[in-house]
Amino acid sequence: MKKIAVLIPVFVLALFYFKERYHSEYATAGLRGKASLAVGVLGMFLVMVIGVYKKKQEGFFQAFIQASFLVYVFMVLTLTGYFVLFREVAAQGWWQHVLHRIHMKERINLRPFMMFKQFRWTSTQVLGNFVMLLPLGIFIPLLFPRLSGLFRVVFFCLLVSVSIELMQLVTSYRSTDIDDVILNTSGALIGYLIYKLMSTMIRKTGNGEYPELISK
Repeated sequence: MKKIAVLIPVFVLALFYFKERYHSEYATAGLRGKASLAVGVLGMFLVMVIGVYKKKQEGFFQAFIQASFLVYVFMVLTLTGYFVLFREVAAQGWWQHVLHRIHMKERINLRPFMMFKQFRWTSTQVLGNFVMLLPLGIFIPLLFPRLSGLFRVVFFCLLVSVSIELMQLVTSYRSTDIDDVILNTSGALIGYLIYKLMSTMIRKTGNGEYPELISK
């Protein structure tokens, strides 16, 4: 029952999301596009179910963190064009389109810090990319103790950010920008530092005992 409870929030969120977006974004994708989308969605939920099955939910806080993480992952996937990816790949000539974008450098920026010449630090474009992976820097050490070191967390978040940019290169959902990677990874680093600060405070207030928030 605890494992089902962890999965319910993301299932409900996905139900409302696709109910709202299906007719406007996916209904015209054709049979091949719909089938590809279904494979992508089922694959995502399969990974989530397996992950929850392997994890322990010994208390409310553990279950809450795991459920929050799944909701967070789903939100990041929707914001970065994951569900658009399968529709685009199912279309004819998608690879030629990618090559054309690369050749023409269409909405592609590989020069660091160019974004800061176009946007202010307080703009949604900058803050949004900075904040997007900040929670991941907290979730990783909480949920995956083997990745709890600073270098491992930052490197993993860097790989996630690069994967997002490559996915957006295929989908043309958003621009592919090296500055997004810099901001995403910086946000994840701050998230990890917040986690370390919180864990230190818990140790001090818990008489030297650090509670296992998420079991291995």
